[in-house]
Amino acid sequence: MKIEKEHYVLSFIFLLALGFRLFFDAQISFFSSDQAYFNLRHSEYLISNYFPIVYDSLSYGGNLILNTHVFHYFLGLWDLFLPQFFVYKVLPAILASSIVFIVYLLAKEITKNETAALFSAALSAFIPVYIATTLNQISTTSLSLPLFLLLLYTLLKIRTQKLSFLILSVVIILLEPLNLLMFFTFVMFIVLMLAESMEIRRDEREAIGLHLILFVLVNLILFKALYLEQGLAAVWQNLPLELYGALFQDFSLFQTVAVVGVIPLILGLIGFLSAGRKDKTMVLLASVLMADFTLLLLKLVEFEQGVLILAGIFCVAAARSIAQFLDYVQLTKVVKYVPYIMVTLVVISMASLIYPSTVQAMDVIDNGLSEGEVEALLWIEEKTAVGSVIAANVYEGNMIAYIANRVNVIDTQFFNAENRIFEVETIFTSESLVKVAVELHKYNVDYIYFSDKTKELYGVEELTYTTDETCFEEVFANEEAVVYRFLC
Repeated sequence: MKIEKEHYVLSFIFLLALGFRLFFDAQISFFSSDQAYFNLRHSEYLISNYFPIVYDSLSYGGNLILNTHVFHYFLGLWDLFLPQFFVYKVLPAILASSIVFIVYLLAKEITKNETAALFSAALSAFIPVYIATTLNQISTTSLSLPLFLLLLYTLLKIRTQKLSFLILSVVIILLEPLNLLMFFTFVMFIVLMLAESMEIRRDEREAIGLHLILFVLVNLILFKALYLEQGLAAVWQNLPLELYGALFQDFSLFQTVAVVGVIPLILGLIGFLSAGRKDKTMVLLASVLMADFTLLLLKLVEFEQGVLILAGIFCVAAARSIAQFLDYVQLTKVVKYVPYIMVTLVVISMASLIYPSTVQAMDVIDNGLSEGEVEALLWIEEKTAVGSVIAANVYEGNMIAYIANRVNVIDTQFFNAENRIFEVETIFTSESLVKVAVELHKYNVDYIYFSDKTKELYGVEELTYTTDETCFEEVFANEEAVVYRFLC
């Protein structure tokens, strides 16, 4: 295949996005989120045992893990042959950056315009919310978003991409079985096509029907008992109400603009508004938007995940705006200045995205897991007895299990686990030694891990009851974390 200049430009955009991520990834040797250590621990376990953790003795003191482990098997396979830094730092960055190729393919399919497609690819390289959710975090989102967009592309090209569509459907459904976005997208697509009296070809009907059937079957097979026990509440993963509001926020226009980017949002909206009602490709993208908005309003998708999908779709739709602009310019006397106009537009767009993306990246690195917290967790591993139970906040449970290699009281794996959120909050907010002691005895807690993150989460500066030296001993302290031993 002949390599065109557009391929060089696209490769440059990819390398720029990858270099941006690796620059920040390389600044610290550890990872920035608690969920990263859940994925890391399960991936490493698979390497040694070739079988996933089904019952986790360190989570909640014993907890069933309902996870397909597709992402963990994927990482573990690479870990067999490559250094850990590459597998858990570089590979997720490559996966996340690959979105530029998928957006390029989708945009080119919609507009048939190389320049407009490259512009969309450049926009997708620096989506602020994408940086915030995937940078240095071993997140499934770094794989699921590119695959989601690629599945849309294969549906548009279903005549030649039947096998690819089937494989992607299986992978996406197994990767995130409880994610309703693609299911709602296809349902919305059918509704919109019928509403506009547009034909849905037989191969498209078969592909969509197959995906919907696979989705239902996988969920019934894997989570039948869960649905019977919890009903539709299983969609929220048995999330405690206290955490529900933080993750499933109300839709906010101003916050959406901030994390999506002004340029993609404006150009994307123009692209949708200027599209013809009978344009099947734009109907498909509109189906994604409507499905995503529906899930956001119903709080069936986390706010960050929801606006991330919006950002990706707006980046693709922006190509139509650029293509129409270029078509118009071709009819004017300024046509000879098109290269200069495009360079100016690209510079302005990149500046409007790179700055907030840099802010998000710095926030992830600076406000994620810190060296002081790592030091405290490693002290727990070295100085406490194996099997010790450590009380920490809900967003530190997986770090307790991986870095400290000790039993946590609570973490973010809520399926089939009793609701401990009130008791953990009591431990960190109550001033009553009696109340706290009851909760500590209830869960056989040996140590309390009190970090700056816990202070911020619960709005406290100190644990006043720890002044009682007959019950508590400060065994470790630095500027970012304190460890107390429970004695009575």
